[in-house]
Amino acid sequence: MSARPRDSVSDVDELMEQRIVNLVDVSGFMYRAFYAFPSLTYNDAEVGALYGFCVTMLKLIPRFPSSMFIAACDSGRRTFRNEIYDGYKANRLKTPDALLTQIPLIKEACRKFGFSTVEAPGFEADDIIATYVAKLSGNHRLNIISSDKDLMQLIGSGITMYDPAKQRYVTEDDVIRKFGVTSNKVLDVLALTGDSSDNIPGVAGIGPKTAAAWISEFGSVENLIANIARLPRNRKRQLLEEGTTSAVMSKELAALRYDLNLPFAYGISVPCKLPAFFARHGFNSLLKMMGEYEL
Repeated sequence: MSARPRDSVSDVDELMEQRIVNLVDVSGFMYRAFYAFPSLTYNDAEVGALYGFCVTMLKLIPRFPSSMFIAACDSGRRTFRNEIYDGYKANRLKTPDALLTQIPLIKEACRKFGFSTVEAPGFEADDIIATYVAKLSGNHRLNIISSDKDLMQLIGSGITMYDPAKQRYVTEDDVIRKFGVTSNKVLDVLALTGDSSDNIPGVAGIGPKTAAAWISEFGSVENLIANIARLPRNRKRQLLEEGTTSAVMSKELAALRYDLNLPFAYGISVPCKLPAFFARHGFNSLLKMMGEYEL
């Protein structure tokens, strides 16, 4: 597994000065759109998630003209992380059938938008994004388009993150406010606190403030565990002593993969037959939006 870039984030205004690769977290937007438009149908077919996703992309694309978009897609519920810990994401409900039927349409929409659409069986969209960050860092400006807190660990020199829901960039200061540490230490904090949304256990009883303080002092979970004897003899130390195995496993679960074998050839994304696609699904309002955004 290759190492992720460790530098702090640079001025986001520089984003437009080099070739840009926008890495889109498709799954996150897909679920958000599905619950935002739960009852939208056309010709008796559910199209709410598809519609909401397309609205978001139409508003997003003009912000990054003459750039490349890569759509990172999940390929299934079960990944290599389930081999490490069978409870990984076991707390999540089954994907609704009404959304399952729209996933192929959303992937088709990505292609109509001109995005390079990528999935990797056994891995998650986050791993695809992390791999491209490692693969392309230094030669391209990379812009992660997501609201997912897990991807904040990728922010670094030449690597920005844009949250369309808030219509702003996520900065290193935002990361520090959320996790109490800089982006390159987010993984170690998650290893201690766990992540309830993904059912990653962490160390029972250790909260974000304690985790951030320990990682700020010791730098990593491994170094913290190696220096447990330096911690005050109290309940928190006891919890860590009892939870070292869980901490190490949780770090492995939360760690993104940077070594997938993924295709890449730079090319500016250009929409192709998008009006016909919108018309086919009854999205007349989106045809008007295309004119507004000059797509």
